Amino acid sequence: MRLKTTYQDQEFNHLIEPIIEHEEYQKTKNCVHHGANRYEHMIRVSYYSYKITKFCHLNYIDATRGSLLHDFFLDEKEERVKLLFEHPDMALENAKKYFELTELEEDIIKTHMFPIGKRIPKYLESWIVDIVDDIASIYEKTYVVKTKLSLNFNMVLMILFMFIRK
Repeated sequence: MRLKTTYQDQEFNHLIEPIIEHEEYQKTKNCVHHGANRYEHMIRVSYYSYKITKFCHLNYIDATRGSLLHDFFLDEKEERVKLLFEHPDMALENAKKYFELTELEEDIIKTHMFPIGKRIPKYLESWIVDIVDDIASIYEKTYVVKTKLSLNFNMVLMILFMFIRK
């Protein structure tokens, strides 16, 4: 079965396929994350981390896998502030349960929230994933707000147009 993603990089698709096809990982499609879903967010972070670390001749395989698992948790019943601080540990525990991880992959998962999470990344790859995750999160949140504003603006224009036509 060939993976269908929006990314046309066969090597990237080959690296992520064993993880994203896992039954537990598929459940992240149902987890709201920055207005989209956690599945899409993790693939986005993984893709850009892959591109940057490969370009820089770093360990792009572990960077790709670690970033793909950085938010791999399903418990959304926790309060948001608590999740902000604790989800790296939750993701690491969950990732270890289903996949074998390298030391670098573990570091990426547990430090991706620096400086909020207070754990300092040990590796350059971990720093890259942390920064890519921040940028992806800002992009996703901004996109959601922009879309909502656009929809609201269009609704106001339609209502205004209806009044003008009368």
